[in-house]
Amino acid sequence: MSDAYQLRKQARVDHYKNNIEGWKQRDCTACNGSGYYDHNGNPYCGACDGTGKETYKPEIKNPELT
Repeated sequence: MSDAYQLRKQARVDHYKNNIEGWKQRDCTACNGSGYYDHNGNPYCGACDGTGKETYKPEIKNPELT
């Protein structure tokens, strides 16, 4: 395998570990999961972009155990 492949692979692994791994989703706290500010057809929720879900990274209670 070429060195370029290994460099690209390492970049993908680093991106996953830094930006994706461990993140969870929950109902948006601003719109309560509806995706809208109100029930009257108002604009989409700005906090979740209308998806009804927000992403968060949970706290690790005991980092030395992981």
